[in-house]
Amino acid sequence: MANKSIHAKRVAPSGLDFVPVPGGPDNLTFGVSRRQIGVGPIQTVGQSILRRLCPGTTVAITEAWQPSCYRWDVLLPPDAPEVCRDPKRLCDLYEEQACPGLKDLAVMATLRFPYPGPLHHVWEQVRAFAYERLCIERHLAVVAAMHLPVLVGSTNPPHVHLMMPARELCSFGFCEFVRPLATDQGKQILADELAQWMPAFLDA
Repeated sequence: MANKSIHAKRVAPSGLDFVPVPGGPDNLTFGVSRRQIGVGPIQTVGQSILRRLCPGTTVAITEAWQPSCYRWDVLLPPDAPEVCRDPKRLCDLYEEQACPGLKDLAVMATLRFPYPGPLHHVWEQVRAFAYERLCIERHLAVVAAMHLPVLVGSTNPPHVHLMMPARELCSFGFCEFVRPLATDQGKQILADELAQWMPAFLDA
């Protein structure tokens, strides 16, 4: 009950579709996009993921998705249906299999790299972490999107979004809910695992 009351008092910051969990580390933003936050708009998992695959543009969610971010990929658990490598089909399946009253849409984590080395190395480190710790160990699908803001004149650092539909993905579709990762505790869980996998990330 405590989690429900906390979220009821929060509002998503302007431009965000989730409420960030407060506290460090500073280069990790974490939260869960939900069907509705307070009295805000009704959301879908596809809206949350598409906006990060196509940053700065307005793309109709019903049209074919053509990601425009710097790099992207869909990582799947070993038993997941091959068709889910298409991010649109993955999101459509999540909504098709949504149970009545479903609140959690996607676990959202953004990893920022203020002083990155070669970007291909950053990408492969994050990708390897996501595949091992999220896909293999937790049976999650992960849509990864790397942004390079300097390409549009921004001083924001390079960063990678890891977007996880908030239910395990098995051979017949989505099943168990992802707890406690899809709660406020998820930020600390992810930070601890990142500290083991990429110690330099939290020191940046």
